[in-house]
Amino acid sequence: MTENEKQTEVKKTQISLKNLYLDPNNYRLIHEPEYKEIPEKSIKEKNVQQRTFRFLAGDKNQNIQELIDSFKANNYLPVDQIQVRPLDNENYKVVEGNRRIAALKYLQTAYEEKRIDICKLDPNIFINVPVVENNYEDEMHYLTLMALKHISGNKKWGEWNQAKLLENMHSRGGLTEEDICDRIGISMAELRKTLRALSFLKQYLLSDYQDQFSESMFPIFREVVNTISIKEWLDWEDSTYKALNNQNRELFFSWISKEPSDEEEDDGFVQYGNKYHKPAIVTRADIRLLGKIIKDEKAVLQLNLTRDINAVYNLSDQIFYEHQQRAIQLIGQAISTLDKMVIKKDYFSDIESILGRFQGLVDRARSTGFIEVEQKTVFHDRIEHQFSEIHVIDYKRLNNFSLSKLSKINLITGINNSGKTTLLEAIYLLCRQNDFSGLLEIIRRRGKVEKDRLDQEWFIEQLPIKIEINGQFDYNKSRVQIRHYIEENTEIDMSSYLESVEISSDFAGIKQESLTRIYKERNLETQAGTIKMLCLSVFSSPFFLNESRRYTRHYYKSIQSKSIDKIIKFIKEKVVPTVGNIRLADEKQRFLVTDGKFDTALDLTEYGEGLQRIFFISLLFASAQNGVILIDEFENAIHVELISKFAEFIYDLSKLFNVQVFLTSHSKECIDAFVKTIPNIDELAVCALVETENGIEPREFSGERFKRLIEVGNVDLRRAR
Repeated sequence: MTENEKQTEVKKTQISLKNLYLDPNNYRLIHEPEYKEIPEKSIKEKNVQQRTFRFLAGDKNQNIQELIDSFKANNYLPVDQIQVRPLDNENYKVVEGNRRIAALKYLQTAYEEKRIDICKLDPNIFINVPVVENNYEDEMHYLTLMALKHISGNKKWGEWNQAKLLENMHSRGGLTEEDICDRIGISMAELRKTLRALSFLKQYLLSDYQDQFSESMFPIFREVVNTISIKEWLDWEDSTYKALNNQNRELFFSWISKEPSDEEEDDGFVQYGNKYHKPAIVTRADIRLLGKIIKDEKAVLQLNLTRDINAVYNLSDQIFYEHQQRAIQLIGQAISTLDKMVIKKDYFSDIESILGRFQGLVDRARSTGFIEVEQKTVFHDRIEHQFSEIHVIDYKRLNNFSLSKLSKINLITGINNSGKTTLLEAIYLLCRQNDFSGLLEIIRRRGKVEKDRLDQEWFIEQLPIKIEINGQFDYNKSRVQIRHYIEENTEIDMSSYLESVEISSDFAGIKQESLTRIYKERNLETQAGTIKMLCLSVFSSPFFLNESRRYTRHYYKSIQSKSIDKIIKFIKEKVVPTVGNIRLADEKQRFLVTDGKFDTALDLTEYGEGLQRIFFISLLFASAQNGVILIDEFENAIHVELISKFAEFIYDLSKLFNVQVFLTSHSKECIDAFVKTIPNIDELAVCALVETENGIEPREFSGERFKRLIEVGNVDLRRAR
C-alpha cells in the first residue's frame, strides 16, 4: 500500500456518541460573529463544545429541529455517512455530519437526563453511531472533501462559507486556480469571481466601516466584481484584484454601510453614534441598478444625498432610455409581424395615421431648434417642512386667495362649487413648477379624458387665461406663472400650429421656464433647459378614471418601501378580516385578493368601492415621500364607520413617508373624525371655503381651536360664513 493510499484509507465502524466531538472549525460556522479558529488540542474542551453546539443548533435548536423530529419519527437512518477523524486513541472529531451528531447529542441529553420520550428513536444509537473513519493526515484532502460536498455537491453552504473554503484551498494549500477547478469540478469563472470578491472585501475590512461586515453582505461583493460598469468606475485591476480609485471605493463602502447621522442638538452640540442612516445598497438587485446609473454623475450625487437607490434609478436618465429602447424594440417586432401578413384595406387609414405620427417623431428628433428636456427631478429629496403658506393670485374662481395656517394634515371643506378642487389643483401646479405635464393632467382630470384621446383644440379651450400661484415651501419662496398665446415665429410649421403654453417658475431664487407648442393632430413639443419639481406629488380623485392599472406604479413603490404590509394589515384588521393579501397580476394589470372565505383569488373590483378606495389611496404615500398628496372628496364611497379608522391610518402613513396631506370633504362626520382621531392635534389644520361679495375666502382654524369649537358647540364647518 502506498503512502498516499494510507493517508486516504477509510473504514466503517461504530463509536459511542460521547467519544464524538463537534468540529469548532467547520466551515459551516465561520459566519458566526463569535467564531474563532480553535487549535486541535483544544477541541475537546467543554466550553468549546458548548459554543460549537450552540452555533450548529441555534439558540432554540431551530437549525437542527427537522433532524430531531425526523429521528423521533423514523429512528436513525444512516442515509448520509458521518465521517470522523481520530483525535487520540479513543476520541474522534466529526468531519462530515456535525448537525446530525448535534441532534443526537440533544436527544441523548433529553432521554438520559430529562427522561423525555424520544419516540421511535432506538437509544442504542447513542453508544453505537455508525461512522466512516478517515485516517488521512493531509489537510487538503479534508478541504477537498468539504468542497465536493458543499460547493459542487448537493448540500451547498452559503456563499460566504463556500468562499472561505476556496480561499483556504488557494492560500493555505497552495493550489493553483486550475488545480482547484480540477479537484472539485467548478468553472474558472466562478472561482475567480469568488477570489475577486474576497480581495475586494479585504479592502472593505481596512476601511472605516470594517466593523459593520456580516456574511450576508458577501453576495454584494460578488455582484460588484461581476458588473463591468462598476468595476470601471472603481478602476478595478484584474492583475491584483484591487479597486484602485480610492475616492470611489470609499464612497461605495459608505453606500453599503450604515452612516452616522451627525444631527445638531438645540445646544449646538453634535451627538455622535446615536442615529444612523440605513445602507443605500443592501442586495444584489441594488447592485444591478447601481450598474445602470453609475456613470451618471447626477445620479451618483443624488444617491449620496438620498441613500435611496430605487428612487435615484427611477428619476435617472437611464430608465427613460430603457423605456425608449423597449418601445422601439416592440414597434420593430410588431412591424416584422405585419410584414408577413396581407394587410386588409380596412386598416390603410390607421396605418397612414400611425405613419404620420412616426414622421412627427423623426422630425422632432432631427430638429435642432429645441433643447433636449432633462428628465424631471425634485429640488431636494429630503426636506424639513412642505408648504407653510399658499397664495393663489389668479386661478379660475380663486383670486388673491391665501392660506397661512397649514399643517401636516389639511382638511378643506365648503359647499359645492366653492373651489375646493380648484385649490387642490393650484397646489398641484405649484408642486410641478415648470412641468407642462402637470397642467395637462389637471385639464384631463377635469374633463375625464384619456391622454391618448386628448383633443388639442378642446385642451386649449379649457386653459384659464392666466395662472399665478405663490407659496412658501421648505422655508423658501416659490412661484409658478402660466400663460398661453399664439407665437409669431416664422421658423415653426404654422400649418397645424394652434398655440403655445409658457410656464415660468421660481423656487429659492432658482428660475425655470418651459415652452410647449400645441399642434392639431401632432404631438406636443416641449422646450426646456431643466424641469425640476418642488417635490413628489400625487393627486387622487374618486371621479377620474380609477382603473386598477393606473395604480401599478404606486403599488410597486409600496412594495419597495415595504409599506404594502402595513396597508394589508390595516385592511385585514379594520375593513375585511378575511383578506389575506392583495397582489398585482402583471399579465392583466389587475389586483387580486386572497380571501379566506373563497377558494380562489378574487378581482379587487368584486369588492365594494370603499375597500378599493382605501387600498388605492393608501398606495399613494410611497410615491410621494417627502412630498404632497392631494385627495379630493376623501370620504367618497367609504362607509362612515370606517372614516375614523382610515383617518388615523392616513395620519400614520403621512408620518411614515413625511408627506403633507391636503384633502377635501363634504362630510361633517369626516371632518370630526380627523379632529377626534389624530394623535397630535397640532398637526391638523381645518379650512372652510366661503363665498363672499369679494369672492372665495378661507376660514382657517388650527386643529386645537377647531377641536374646542366641536367640543363646546358641535360646530358644523360646512356652514361657515
